[in-house]
Amino acid sequence: SSGINAEYGGYAINCYVGLYTEGTGTVVDTDCSLLDGVGVNFTRCKWFSKETLGVNTTHHACGTCDPNDDDDCWDCNTDLCNSAYYPSFVFLQVVLAAAVLYR
Repeated sequence: SSGINAEYGGYAINCYVGLYTEGTGTVVDTDCSLLDGVGVNFTRCKWFSKETLGVNTTHHACGTCDPNDDDDCWDCNTDLCNSAYYPSFVFLQVVLAAAVLYR
């Protein structure tokens, strides 16, 4: 269940948290209110990828995008919205839309 952040008046969110490296990895459903005890409460989930030495890693976390995340970072505000499959789904929609437009 979601926690209440009294200072900001917001509700914590459940996000996927974890890593995929070259398609292998795992994410877990995480209650982002677990840090309430230290004064941190997240109301958004995020997804971004980083490439290091030619190896691509996707990151799934609680929080909002920040300058340390790559340009492809996106965040969202519903439970479990940072799915490992979202970018692939969006790519598929783009490909299908392009196919329809350019027939």
